Amino acid sequence: MHILVTRLDRDGVRVKKLEVEDGLSLEQVVAEAGWTLGNNQRLAVWNVLADPETQAREGDRIEILPELTVDPMTARRLREEKNQKPENQLIHGRNGGKHRLL
Repeated sequence: MHILVTRLDRDGVRVKKLEVEDGLSLEQVVAEAGWTLGNNQRLAVWNVLADPETQAREGDRIEILPELTVDPMTARRLREEKNQKPENQLIHGRNGGKHRLL
């Protein structure tokens, strides 16, 4: 069975192509690639979160996702605060909208 294992780090993306036997779990395939899961890392198959005990299938792309560095709600709030500053050219678009082509 051909499987692609990717690891997303701050340094970039590392990819390993593996040929493994049938019946292995996602966690076992990651171990076959020579990697381990950290405490807060998660697994995904084709960008959909998956349980490490799920059985791997032919053609899967298993992704080892890093832990979040910023809470998504906090990131959204900070983006909105930045967009509301008066020096931002996008807040006074046509009809008062903030989406305007420059």
